[in-house]
Amino acid sequence: MEPAEMLKHTALFAEMSDADISELALSTRIESYKPGRIIVREGHAGAALFILISGKVEVVKGIADGEEAVAGTLGAGDFFGEVAVMKHVARSASVRALEDTECLVIRRLDLESLIDRYPGIDAKIGTALSGRFDGH
Repeated sequence: MEPAEMLKHTALFAEMSDADISELALSTRIESYKPGRIIVREGHAGAALFILISGKVEVVKGIADGEEAVAGTLGAGDFFGEVAVMKHVARSASVRALEDTECLVIRRLDLESLIDRYPGIDAKIGTALSGRFDGH
């Protein structure tokens, strides 16, 4: 699936115009991760949001202190990293690839200009989180 199509099917971007989705798609990149690879690390600053194209990841708390607790798993079509990026806070959990995984990566700077035009994106983060596991 092309980046623009992936963005159109992601709840955060549903209200955006096709032109703005096309603009955002140009600034995305696709990254691949092998099983066991940490994609984002708890406590670090969030510089990007990730949309899973394929594969499976687990959301883990406590990796740094050796007391890992899996908060949940995500698969194709899910997204993560949105809270740290949009709210400018440290990552609340780590995300680790469980299998070969591909993600569409969107940098914070590219999102910030769109949030000014589409304030509803920020509100949708809260809605998305209300149906998710503890605090991610």
